[in-house]
Amino acid sequence: MRLKYLFFILPLLVFFGCEEPIFLDVPIGATRTIIDANVSESNSLSRIILSRSLPYNDTTSFPPIENASIVLFPTDFGNNTFPFNFQGSFSYGALYTPQTQIRLIPKQFYTLNVFLPGNEVEQDTLFQAQVRVPTEVPIEKISFRKSQDQYIVRIHFTDPKNELNYYSWRISQKINGQFILLSPSRIPLSTDRGIDGKSVFVEYPFTSFSLNDTLQVHLKSLDQSVYNYYVAVNNLIEASGTNVSVENPPSNFASTVTGQSPLGFLSVESVSDTEEFAVIDSLLVN
Repeated sequence: MRLKYLFFILPLLVFFGCEEPIFLDVPIGATRTIIDANVSESNSLSRIILSRSLPYNDTTSFPPIENASIVLFPTDFGNNTFPFNFQGSFSYGALYTPQTQIRLIPKQFYTLNVFLPGNEVEQDTLFQAQVRVPTEVPIEKISFRKSQDQYIVRIHFTDPKNELNYYSWRISQKINGQFILLSPSRIPLSTDRGIDGKSVFVEYPFTSFSLNDTLQVHLKSLDQSVYNYYVAVNNLIEASGTNVSVENPPSNFASTVTGQSPLGFLSVESVSDTEEFAVIDSLLVN
């Protein structure tokens, strides 16, 4: 028996989109807590999804966890805390967003506590993870590569010199008057191997856009542990529906209850957001 675990990373593959589920091998009957946590100063990307795992043949929505207490805080300095509030339940689980604007200090560690109160059969459980905040790399400009009568977004930036950097990037598109974070078929990733200190660009090849589309672009700087986790997720995506055996990506969450190790990951990211722009206006500027 396999457990159906729909990854929701920063909402990477499912939020406002429809993607194929990813299947992870776990023992029969095992129910796991799923914590997909993307934390940043970006109001567009900072959110946490809590749910329970489902058996392979179960086609219902992922059971949400609606009664959690969640707080982010500096691991070894200061006394600022950033609580998260429950916003609602969806097919992928329960959505939590920051209560106030999050402010992060680069190169410092932050800890996320996820507390689940117990009941008659389960004891209180605290899940905890910590991640170092990477250096933010600002977007310098947006350009486009024409593909027939559509346009592929290119994101230009300068890689900080003499330090290891790891990147991912996303695009929000205005649809019916509301910005929707687009769901790529896999997680776009890059390192600064071979480009240390250079001015470069990356493309978002998953969606092409028309002249009248309105967009916002997000360039995410990642900790190495988060980058490695995303690589493992991409390997699962590529192996889905094949006979290739791929190990489950390890979680960075620890639990106060023996045997209650969750699925999912904490990613604390530095994000550079562009202003909202229309494709046609950006082409005229460039």
